Amino acid sequence: MTQLLAAVRTPTGPAFTVVLVGHVASVLLALVVTAAGAVAAVRVLRAKGDLSRSVRAYFSPGVNWAGRVLYLVPVFGAALVAMSGGAYGFGAAWVDWGIVLWVASAALAEAVLWPAERRVQRGLASTGSPAVPGAVHGPPVPDAARRACRTMCLATAGVVALIVAAMVVMFAKP
Repeated sequence: MTQLLAAVRTPTGPAFTVVLVGHVASVLLALVVTAAGAVAAVRVLRAKGDLSRSVRAYFSPGVNWAGRVLYLVPVFGAALVAMSGGAYGFGAAWVDWGIVLWVASAALAEAVLWPAERRVQRGLASTGSPAVPGAVHGPPVPDAARRACRTMCLATAGVVALIVAAMVVMFAKP
């Protein structure tokens, strides 16, 4: 009976807590960074030929490394399973569903969201850099960049929905 109770006891301890905080923080940071990209895309879509420096800075060429924090989620999650002493495990429905939802969110980000973001970067790079502090009064945003911004917004909605669904599963542990 004591072994059975030990097997279902929730893991504790400072190391487990630190890893759990890392897991939750990486999920929340991934949500914030993903949403920030959608906000920047909406600002491009609403622009009437003027783009703020902050929008141009967001879409400056390069890899969105902050968005890749999404990949820390399963790293911390696997560490939690390993540290749980058998209380959690692969094969538990809630763990497996969390993994499936995370894989779907990462696949959507890699296949649709981040390529669209790179297309926006290329499109805005072709319109030149800001000449006036605060805003650009220049050529309109290319249609291809606007289409990519719409794609970013739709893909962001999907990625966020999948991450939130995974969070619900992780908290509810059905």
